[in-house]
Amino acid sequence: MALFKFGRKDSGASTTGSADLVSFLGGFSIEVMPRTAEKVEDFSAILPRGTRVYIAHIEGTPIEDMVA
Repeated sequence: MALFKFGRKDSGASTTGSADLVSFLGGFSIEVMPRTAEKVEDFSAILPRGTRVYIAHIEGTPIEDMVA
């Protein structure tokens, strides 16, 4: 099961939403596993500008693989 369908566009998605929902979701962050992050070509293509993306620390994963 995946929470995000990275790289796939949902053509049936609604582009309308309430101002309250937009306000509530503004400034959110996400956390991803290093292996998931390396599968995402460009986070800026799927997330709003300024979204914080945290890479989970997995024991045995070199720090170089977790820091952009």
